[in-house]
Amino acid sequence: MTTSHKVCVIGAGVVGLSSAVNILENIPNVEVTIISEKFSPNTTGDGAAGIWQPYTAGNTPEHLQKEWGNVTFCHLKDLLASPEASIAGVTLVSGWQIFTNAQHQEPDPYWSKTVYNYRRVPIEELSQIFPTAKYGIYFTTILSECRMYLPWLMERFKRNGGKVVKRRIDNLDELIGQYDVIVNCTGLRARSLVNDNSVHPIRGQLIRVAAPWIKHFALVDDADPPSYIVPGARNVVLGGTVAKGDWNTTPYEDVKKQIFEDACMLYPSLKHATIDHDWVGLRPGRPCVRLEKEVRNVRGKNMKVVHNYGHGGSGITFHWGCAQHTTRLVAEFLGHSVNFQNIPSSKL
Repeated sequence: MTTSHKVCVIGAGVVGLSSAVNILENIPNVEVTIISEKFSPNTTGDGAAGIWQPYTAGNTPEHLQKEWGNVTFCHLKDLLASPEASIAGVTLVSGWQIFTNAQHQEPDPYWSKTVYNYRRVPIEELSQIFPTAKYGIYFTTILSECRMYLPWLMERFKRNGGKVVKRRIDNLDELIGQYDVIVNCTGLRARSLVNDNSVHPIRGQLIRVAAPWIKHFALVDDADPPSYIVPGARNVVLGGTVAKGDWNTTPYEDVKKQIFEDACMLYPSLKHATIDHDWVGLRPGRPCVRLEKEVRNVRGKNMKVVHNYGHGGSGITFHWGCAQHTTRLVAEFLGHSVNFQNIPSSKL
């Protein structure tokens, strides 16, 4: 009789769920349990705009960003071409990224070769839509609406025999001896859970409005604060802020006013939009993503841990690539091997 290995994934956001799904589906004879205090629709990803584009990933090496991002894009592209796309909340979205303060044009970003239809927009064309733009780009990317995508992932996990426990874990030592491998996908909570003081909040505040006539996104990353408009299936996201070190999860009225005014500068028709709700989320910032194995000694016993946290604003953009990387590390702990394309072997 084959002995099953027991793996626990702590965290049920997009990083935790995707890791659990990949481990369960790709490592033989494994029982996977997700333990989390919060589930969708109460995770950070549930409120995010959900657009695939690397953002606030700190100093994470570019080659890892490329690999994780490309694996994720390919996964979403395959999902987009399946009947499951409408259930999972995955769709294509096109629009502009403009620069209003730049003194010179930046080189094309590394991800320009991943998205569709990437092009620099001539200023004569761009100024007709965005009069204050100095230069801009246009591209098509993939949007993942986490309020649909996370329940879809959870259903996939449970359908394949995954177990779920609602519980708060305050110390990894609580789990000693219960699992062969523990996967830490706790995001911001890793700061206290594993005493990682480099983890910090990157506060994001946004507004969701009813504006079904908005069909294209607009991103102004060089504004202070940054401004963006991203249409979704049910409403349009207006953002946002990138406030490092701010733990407040209550919307600021002055920030809300600024977000709405900035959005109306980009698309004046938004002045007639009806506000649906405000939202604040704390992105899990870190100097770079932590994705590595660790063997901890707890009361004389070894605890095998794989850490996968600190994605900043790129959790959705990197999640499937990081999940496959995590699966490989878990398999190594268990004496197995898995064959994925584009899994980085370097250690952070």
